[in-house]
Amino acid sequence: MAPLLGGWTSSSVSQTPFIKSQASPRKNILYVDAYDSFSYNVVAMLEEVLGVRVTVMMIDSEWPEGNIHDALQHFEAVVLGPGPGDPNVPQDIGIMNDIWGLNGAGLLPVFGICLGFQSLCLHHGIPIKRLPYPLHGQVRRITIARQDIFENVHSMEVTLYHSLYARLDDPSQLALADGNTGETKFGSNLEFLAWLPIEHSSPSSTLIPMAVRHKHKPFWGVQFHPESCKSDREACSKLLKKWWEMSLSYNKKHGRGGYSSLSEAIVSGPGDATTLPEVVPKLLNWCASTSGKSLCRTFIVNKLNAESICEQLNSPESPTVLFQSNGRYSVISVSSPTSWRLEYYAGVEKFLAEKLQVCGDIASCRLEESLSVSGFWNVLRHLMITKKVDHGDGTIPFWGGFLGYFSYEMGLAGLSRPKTHHYGYHQSHSTQHNAAADPADVSLLWTERSVVLDNQTGRVVIQSTRGVDDVPNGWLDETQKLLSRLDYVDSQATHSTQPTPDILDSILRQSVIQFPKEKTYKEQLEACKAELEAGESYELCLTCETSITLPMPSTIGERAILPWILYKHLRTYNPAAFSAYARLGTVKVVSSSPECFMNWDRTSTLEMKPMKGTVRKSNSMTLEKAKKILGSTKEMAENLMIADLIRHDLYGICGSGGVHVEKLLEVEDHGRVYQMITHVKGKVNSDRPGFAVRDLPQLHRANMSVHGLTALQRCLPPGSMTGAPKERSCMHLRAIESRKRGIYSGVMGFLDLGGGGSFSVLIRTAFTCSDDDANDQKWRIGAGGAVTILSTADGEWEEMLTKLTTVCGVFAPSDLQGQSHEQRT
Repeated sequence: MAPLLGGWTSSSVSQTPFIKSQASPRKNILYVDAYDSFSYNVVAMLEEVLGVRVTVMMIDSEWPEGNIHDALQHFEAVVLGPGPGDPNVPQDIGIMNDIWGLNGAGLLPVFGICLGFQSLCLHHGIPIKRLPYPLHGQVRRITIARQDIFENVHSMEVTLYHSLYARLDDPSQLALADGNTGETKFGSNLEFLAWLPIEHSSPSSTLIPMAVRHKHKPFWGVQFHPESCKSDREACSKLLKKWWEMSLSYNKKHGRGGYSSLSEAIVSGPGDATTLPEVVPKLLNWCASTSGKSLCRTFIVNKLNAESICEQLNSPESPTVLFQSNGRYSVISVSSPTSWRLEYYAGVEKFLAEKLQVCGDIASCRLEESLSVSGFWNVLRHLMITKKVDHGDGTIPFWGGFLGYFSYEMGLAGLSRPKTHHYGYHQSHSTQHNAAADPADVSLLWTERSVVLDNQTGRVVIQSTRGVDDVPNGWLDETQKLLSRLDYVDSQATHSTQPTPDILDSILRQSVIQFPKEKTYKEQLEACKAELEAGESYELCLTCETSITLPMPSTIGERAILPWILYKHLRTYNPAAFSAYARLGTVKVVSSSPECFMNWDRTSTLEMKPMKGTVRKSNSMTLEKAKKILGSTKEMAENLMIADLIRHDLYGICGSGGVHVEKLLEVEDHGRVYQMITHVKGKVNSDRPGFAVRDLPQLHRANMSVHGLTALQRCLPPGSMTGAPKERSCMHLRAIESRKRGIYSGVMGFLDLGGGGSFSVLIRTAFTCSDDDANDQKWRIGAGGAVTILSTADGEWEEMLTKLTTVCGVFAPSDLQGQSHEQRT
């Protein structure tokens, strides 16, 4: 959640690099957040461009001691942010309405953006209605009056994110000549400063107001999003500076200014509980890691690959994770005498942990505790801090720590949401989780022994955080000898229990596949578009699920090895930068994902690389053709909305001045498809925590484990799998899809004790919760795409099938692999 009013003091926030003088204190702006996924972009722009300090207050907050006038005495101005919903609905704008009622000495400058703009218009008699068609994520050149806040701005392109607009009874009264303004015929107190004509089915175009100001009060508003990465930054900066100049002039004229620092006694954000659960010391006792150093042996492989190394060091039935990060490093877990794993079920707030080696007292091998979602994240943070490793092979990203996944529902459980909305993300605490149907929301393997293969150089690092492994002829030496010997004799290790091709084909021929129903999917798509038209969301990432039920092989060994064989088939059929295999309890995951969710290094850098926009590769489909297709208004808007969303997510961790876009809307080759990607980086500064985490004392330290883990917590679920705004989009997707996504749409990767981390988005993924002793094994495969107002039912159905076929193909017998969904059905 964003920090609430007074959630931090000036001593905890450093001056931004945009302030020329450190002598005078920064002035204060209050930002009212409507639970939007672009809010921190606005806050950062205000701090970066104006050199101010911004405090965030949610729309459903209460004024301290019920006194708005006293609270606003701390601020030179108020900015009312964008958000989902309709200003005609009181709960969608909350305390924004209180602002417009200010008069006399209580008046202060106000700037409304999108929803804030519409709220201003509505309060002053201009009705808010639906546009002929939404303009989400679209970049348009608007006409401006070149006066007031648009003085010295000659023209500008801006990003639009709205489906509602301020409707004029007589739009012809808006003069289109530069420098003129107009009035509505009912004598509104608002003057119009910018507008945009849009075409629709009627013979004439509709004029959409894009900016207004009040004739007598210091109130301004813009319908567009000046903070978007596709809005004209120079022009929008000029606009904001002019508004700020006029605001300060108003305050000086009316005797406002010279305000004291914010008081901690105003309203503090709740933060995350810092009291550690009783389970923490028990888990620390389970860890044999000596901390301080990751001990290692290295050599260069000639013929071994990650899969053959994994097969040699892990038995088919043992808990195992193999994760390839960024197409280069394959991280392989190896069991040790003190290995353990944990599970967390967000719906019932249950934490489980168990040792993997059999011990005499069963009770001492298993822990179970009720734990809140925030409490669970605090447990992880404490474990990573306490067991931190300071030294290791600096060429590789993992020295030891956790390997595993976080589900989509784990992300939902951590979303900030209005007090008045109850979305049913959590099950009743009396409801028992169904392990056979749904996986744990988090499953992580504590890994003290591991092998990392650099697929680019062939360099293998065998490592352990256990001091007892670093002795002559100890585990490190013996493992190096084993792998070197296998590499020398060109032994491509295989398990003796691996099914023969004929047996595997026989199993796959008996599969029962339940594909999504085209009619249902298209109905759900129309339900999504209805929410877009209502202003509830800008983009909704609709998904569906295919289930594949396989008969179990006859022998125990073949049952254990079947998921691994499917993984290797998927890895061959659809090679991707983030392949992954996991066997964690009854859960098995096979993934070959092209999408990075989040990486962070051991010093200060966070990065996210969302994908939106997909074209199937074929003999006739070249990269250049794909670029033209993905350069359409629809596809660009689809990616742009997520680009702005993840900028918000990273600004929440890194703060103003800490985020920049490396790549925007670029098309790349990703195996069987072409994808449009955006690449955003953030720099962490422990002396200047971001807006979303300023109330967390744990963040005031240099340990990147803490910053990276907190970024993971605050950025889930992946924005590329939800749409924007994230919180409201997830609410509607939950209702429309009527199912749990589980592992699909979640993330998988590692938490490195050295401070780094890497996680993929779990797309192009299949998972099962079936026990090896069951009669059959049910696999679940998710697929979908982003629905925008420009989406077509046929187009979205085809895109979903393109993604589905990538994974479904590995479940087909050898003679049917490569066939389409239609051919197989």
